[in-house]
Amino acid sequence: MFNIKPTPETLIMLPIAFFLDLCGLAVVVFGLDDLGILDLVGIFIFFPWLLIRGERLPSLAGTKSGAKIKESLAKLFKNKNLKFLTPLIGEVTPWVGGLGFFWTLSVLFNLEEE
Repeated sequence: MFNIKPTPETLIMLPIAFFLDLCGLAVVVFGLDDLGILDLVGIFIFFPWLLIRGERLPSLAGTKSGAKIKESLAKLFKNKNLKFLTPLIGEVTPWVGGLGFFWTLSVLFNLEEE
C-alpha cells in the first residue's frame, strides 16, 4: 500500500511514531490519562521534521476505491495547510488520539515516494 524505501529517515521516524501511538493506545486501554505528554512529545518531534521535509504530492494506490480512500487520507496528512492540523487534532482529542495512529499515518504519508 505504501511505497517506502528503508532510508535512515524512515528507520528513525517511523519507529518513534509507532511507539508513541502504541503508548497512546496503552493509555486508553488501561483507562489512564497522560495529560497530553505523549501529544507534546509528538509535536516537538514531528512538527519540525514535517517543516524540514516540505510538501510532496501523493501517489495513488492500485485500485480505484483504494486510490480514492488513499487520496483523501493523503490530502489530510500531506496538504501543506492540513499536515500539521490533522495529527494535532487527532492526537489531542480524547480517546481518538489513543485509538487512532495519527503520528504513524502522518509519517507514512510523508515518507511515501512520489
